[in-house]
Amino acid sequence: MVKKLNPSRTLLFSFSLLILVGALLLYLPISTTRPISFLDALFTATSAVTVTGLAVLDTYSDFTLFGKLVILFLIQVGGLGYMTLSTFFLVLLGRRIGLKERLILAESLEYPSMHGLIRFLKRVFSFVFITELTGAILLSIYFSLKGVEDPVFNGIFHSVSAFNNAGFSTFKNGLLDFRGDLFVNLVISFLIILGGIGFFVVNDIYLWYTKKVPRLSVHTKLVMITSVLLILLGTVGLIFTEFGNYKGLWQYDWYERILSSYFMSVSSRTAGFSTVDLIDMSESSQFLLMILMFIGASPGGTGGGIKTTTFVVILIAVYSFVRGREQSVIFERSVPESTIKKALVILSLSIFFINFVNLMLDKFENKDFLYTMFEVVSAFSTVGLSIGNPEGLSFCADFSPLGKIVIIITMLVGRLGILGFALALTGRSEVQRIKYPEARILV
Repeated sequence: MVKKLNPSRTLLFSFSLLILVGALLLYLPISTTRPISFLDALFTATSAVTVTGLAVLDTYSDFTLFGKLVILFLIQVGGLGYMTLSTFFLVLLGRRIGLKERLILAESLEYPSMHGLIRFLKRVFSFVFITELTGAILLSIYFSLKGVEDPVFNGIFHSVSAFNNAGFSTFKNGLLDFRGDLFVNLVISFLIILGGIGFFVVNDIYLWYTKKVPRLSVHTKLVMITSVLLILLGTVGLIFTEFGNYKGLWQYDWYERILSSYFMSVSSRTAGFSTVDLIDMSESSQFLLMILMFIGASPGGTGGGIKTTTFVVILIAVYSFVRGREQSVIFERSVPESTIKKALVILSLSIFFINFVNLMLDKFENKDFLYTMFEVVSAFSTVGLSIGNPEGLSFCADFSPLGKIVIIITMLVGRLGILGFALALTGRSEVQRIKYPEARILV
């Protein structure tokens, strides 16, 4: 049975197994300060493994130190991927990595080829260790100076959670109390960006900086430019949509308005941390955040969404078609038709899946349609932002057991990727050997 698993099915199986183990650990009495249901434990484990951050339990008060350590472990393993971690330890032990393991690893890391895969894996772990350690040290020292309770643990937890774009926080009010804190906002946002930009981009920049390659790849240039533009447009967009909303950002001074808009622009693209109460923001701001969540981070990182490159490839293809150009060109390079088709498939499947889930939940739960859609997009894009409920938990905390199960499946689909999930269900892609005559279809 295991031999018949393709890479996508293997990843689905490994994530599902990790979630189940995590749920069993979180269900133990040693993990919680009060009795919880197994469904809530399963939901929390799924949210941690898929690095989403949606919470039906209060991480600060409902979990013991052991429970928080379990969540931290699930975030780290889920962010990098179980197969990535297991392969890395096999490499450390000097074990030979076979072709099947390499295929699964390449699928997990979204690495484009088999060449240099193990060297790439080692660089990924070096980068992850150095970045998370630096973030943990900076936050721990700062929290200590600010008199924060358990500064070292909180520093480590938030560094790992931010880099893996998880959005979990061990503070009672999340990061709301740090709205105007420039240091915390910058450190957390930089960790989010470094985790979400994609390991391929980081590796490419390293090779270019060490002069092992003459220039940056088109992919790296595209990701860097798109990421900067989305952060800037998101920041300006939130300031515009919040203009005059004195329940939201306009209740603060300009310094906090700009800082909060910048942080939410970064965090909404997959991290899920929030320095403002989303329920007080305008509906146009909430809709803008949904767009940013849907686009998400970049391929090969710890973030979700349809990915920045998918979004840009579609824009380039649309622009080229409208201008009557036969080729879609970026940086004097043509975009392959197969890449455009893949991007369109990802977009189409994502829109269909989100709308299907949203319609189901709207029927089952009978709650505010915009709030429900926001939750679905957040779960699918593995973001974790939520308009919330009166107790400060995620909006889905008030869902029925069936609604929570639907969100659990949505988070898992989002972490695996809609195309990867489809391939896991359908099996191997078929090679078409027959070319049929073209049909005339009016569109």
